[in-house]
Amino acid sequence: MASHASPGQDGPSQDGPSQDGPGQDSLARHWRELRDHPLRKLRRLYRWAEFHLRPAASEAALVGEANAFWNSPDTVNREQYSHWRGVGVFADDERWLALGRQNLALYQQFARMAGTGPPRRILEWGCGGGANAVHFAPLGATYIGVDIVPESLDECGRQLAAMGHGGFHPVLADPAAPESVPGKVPEPCDLFLCTYVFELLPSADYGLRVLAVARQLLRPGGIAMIQIRYSRHSWTSRAKRFAYRRHVANMTTYPVDVFWMEAEARGFVPLAVRLVPSEPLNGNTNYAYFLLGG
Repeated sequence: MASHASPGQDGPSQDGPSQDGPGQDSLARHWRELRDHPLRKLRRLYRWAEFHLRPAASEAALVGEANAFWNSPDTVNREQYSHWRGVGVFADDERWLALGRQNLALYQQFARMAGTGPPRRILEWGCGGGANAVHFAPLGATYIGVDIVPESLDECGRQLAAMGHGGFHPVLADPAAPESVPGKVPEPCDLFLCTYVFELLPSADYGLRVLAVARQLLRPGGIAMIQIRYSRHSWTSRAKRFAYRRHVANMTTYPVDVFWMEAEARGFVPLAVRLVPSEPLNGNTNYAYFLLGG
């Protein structure tokens, strides 16, 4: 799966606007009226009924929906969701650069915590348009980008070539068989990187398959930095099993403790987790970044 975040998928906060500053009383009153509007309540009731009563789609059907979404050139905002430079909200180049820059800063904190040296081989699962790659690739000699979208692999390669990095190795993944990726990667990596991807995977079970593959791709003593969206104590933040296109950026979530234990069960040594309740760079919420030892 490609590396994407979908700006604003969660909609407005249920808490409403801030109460600070002049003119905020009127704004807050307008928000309460909007929040309590009968049509809004009816929509929420419909979503509740759909979530609890609609039959779950099969795993194969969900994988097919996801593949159709990402590999259709007709998908609206596909390149923006894939973090292509200069596209959509990333026409603001500083915003595009900031997204990968803050991930690099977090990785460096994690690496110091784990006591690991510079990674020689980096593998990014879901490299998209290269927002992470342009910051992480200079750390090592080889940067392996895995994605299910050929155009995103090409775009990531262009971004790295433009900065003079010649160690990019693209790997096109089969969405139906993530387990086939290790056969395309001749050596294990020192750093497994995956951000803004797990929430887009077809299901929570599929995500655990990718997690197992990640452990297989990581050398002993290496580290993984994997970001997920965590679920809260509400049905609205739980993983979906239907309508991939509609729920694309909220499709797969996990409770933080569950993902920690699932990583452990697949041979990782969980070392740390950082929670980011709200990410202003893309407008999404409930991010958890895991540091996992190999």
